[in-house]
Amino acid sequence: MDIVILLVGFSIGLVLLVKGADEMVSSAVQIALKFKLPSSIIGATFIGFGTSAPELFASTGAALKGDLDLGIGNIVGSNIANSLLVVAVLYLALPKDFSQKIKLNQISPVWMAILTTVFVSTYVLTNEFPFLLGAVLLILVIYVIYKMISTESVDEGELLGEEKNYIWLRGGLSLLATLYGSQLVVDNAVAIAELFGVSSLIIGSTIIAIGTSLPEVAGTISAAKMRKPDIVFGNIFGSNLFNIGLVGATAIMISPGEISSVIDYQLFIMYFVSFIVIFLSRNVIKRNSLLGYLFIVAYILFLVSLF
Repeated sequence: MDIVILLVGFSIGLVLLVKGADEMVSSAVQIALKFKLPSSIIGATFIGFGTSAPELFASTGAALKGDLDLGIGNIVGSNIANSLLVVAVLYLALPKDFSQKIKLNQISPVWMAILTTVFVSTYVLTNEFPFLLGAVLLILVIYVIYKMISTESVDEGELLGEEKNYIWLRGGLSLLATLYGSQLVVDNAVAIAELFGVSSLIIGSTIIAIGTSLPEVAGTISAAKMRKPDIVFGNIFGSNLFNIGLVGATAIMISPGEISSVIDYQLFIMYFVSFIVIFLSRNVIKRNSLLGYLFIVAYILFLVSLF
């Protein structure tokens, strides 16, 4: 009975976290447009933040409770899910007649590679996540946001969508839902980990990571149907970049130091698949069922290997 209650609580928290974060970002965009902020700023900040909002609240909530293992696990697991699961869905969902070499602004992939290298190499060299690493990552991601604002532009029509009423109220309620959802997710995830005798790192790398990556999966299916793989790759690079530079930095600065689990293997996988996605994005993109199923199998094998 305990496990049923925990799973229900976790599921409710995950729905509140993901849906609340989505509504929160949507309301923030509407508010920003209402105050005539440039679309480039909105695109580079709110949309970039939006892809990582669920991870940010889940990992920050874990760090505030002193559980850096769960926070780091969520970040690493989410980036691996983005690089394997989301890409797999793209290659399976693209129309059969689609074949195109896409053009991407290289700021996101280049800086994703840089921040991932800093994140992984610091842990490999020090065997911990020091406060200084969090500060460096935060400074770097602020610089990247500045670069995005100065070079990228987003069509205001793409951001506005359907105008919403009561945006301040919706924004406030969605923020409360996101905060409460993240607390439910973290509390129940830790309890589930203790019940089954597994580390919170594994819980963060699996069920929380998959849950917080569901918006990217749903968005990928829609983008593939619209024949827009560039949106998918841009989302992956932006999400992975913000997961490390913003989510990772925040969690580490709140609760710096060592983690109780060995994470070298997961970090290597994250590092490896991140560069695979960069390689794929620079080649002709077309429907490839074999590659899609191969990535899904690789992701399942990764999950199984954690236990």
